[in-house]
Amino acid sequence: MANPINHSFPQHKLDAYNVAVEMAVHAKKISDAVPRGHRNLVDQLLRAATSVVLNISEGANRMSPGMKRQRYTEARGECGEVATAVELLVAFGLCTPRDSGQLLHLAGRVGQMLTQLVRRFS
Repeated sequence: MANPINHSFPQHKLDAYNVAVEMAVHAKKISDAVPRGHRNLVDQLLRAATSVVLNISEGANRMSPGMKRQRYTEARGECGEVATAVELLVAFGLCTPRDSGQLLHLAGRVGQMLTQLVRRFS
């Protein structure tokens, strides 16, 4: 069976996009382990993680440098939100530092790549 994902879009060429997808998948794994009574923070984590991916995609598909820069800047802010949400999960005892480490690492990598993209289009 053929892969249904179309790899002809510009975002598929960006390492930031591919790592952001990995980050979102990891955020989902962490969120699945959090008890029901704390869903508001988990929902925020998932919204931020998916927003990173979607903003990178939107930026990659925009034509003007200013619009690309704006979307990449928004995605970078969302990376910070992902990191803060998982740090709060750890602080609240809902996630172990070990489990959060990979997500924090990925968020940092994506944030660094987005910083370079923002500079490129400034």
